[in-house]
Amino acid sequence: MDGRILARAADLVSRGERGVLVTLVAVDGPAPRLPGARMLVVAEGQPEGTIGGGSLEGHAVARARELLGTGRTLLETLDLTDRGLKCGGGRATLFYEDLHPEAELVVLGAGHVGQALARLAHEAGAFPVRVYDGRDACGGELAPGVEVTLIPGYRELPALGERAYVVICTDSHATDQAVARAVLRQEPPPAYVGMLGSTRKAAEIREQLLGDGIPPERVEAIHCPVGLPLGGRSPDLVALSILAEVVAFHHGQLTAAHARLKERSP
Repeated sequence: MDGRILARAADLVSRGERGVLVTLVAVDGPAPRLPGARMLVVAEGQPEGTIGGGSLEGHAVARARELLGTGRTLLETLDLTDRGLKCGGGRATLFYEDLHPEAELVVLGAGHVGQALARLAHEAGAFPVRVYDGRDACGGELAPGVEVTLIPGYRELPALGERAYVVICTDSHATDQAVARAVLRQEPPPAYVGMLGSTRKAAEIREQLLGDGIPPERVEAIHCPVGLPLGGRSPDLVALSILAEVVAFHHGQLTAAHARLKERSP
């Protein structure tokens, strides 16, 4: 087992970068390396590690780059004689895993709903959680390892990344709009952006964001009012509805969830 390559792959993901991990999982007959050999392939530059070199490795690098960014895995068995390695008819089975940054929940606003959402997501083990607020009064630890980071006036948001699921729940309509504008201008934009509010608020903010020059496809993708229509208005129940929507989105089940709720409504 090549622990160095595994550590390098983990570091790659932690820094928000992409790569494909190629593992030699099985051999049948003579082969240049034993099962467990690994190689890490990135978009540019030389691969790290080796699964045996030669044309086998060249094929694996090309295949890995085809998978890069797809989120897919692939199991492939190759005849080594056909690879020109003259291994006496040996066969090698390779497992390709496209690596990508882990999805995380980013809560912008540490009011009652934001705090409840952060705690619930942490306790459920749904996603890693980051919480930001623009007010000095909103600090401290919300759950073990989940703290509120102060960004005065939300003036300098950090890069959130393409795997961020963002929920905007600040202390005012105007601040929500300003934060949404800053979030939607990031490159790349977050995978999901949700915002507390009514249908009327959603229409007003969408119109204002379009006027600010935000691309229409990004504006239309905002989930506002955020959360599945589960009922209940307490901060904890609103947080539950929001987390349910984000989880459904993460698993590609949001349309199905809305359809089932509509079918079962009295």
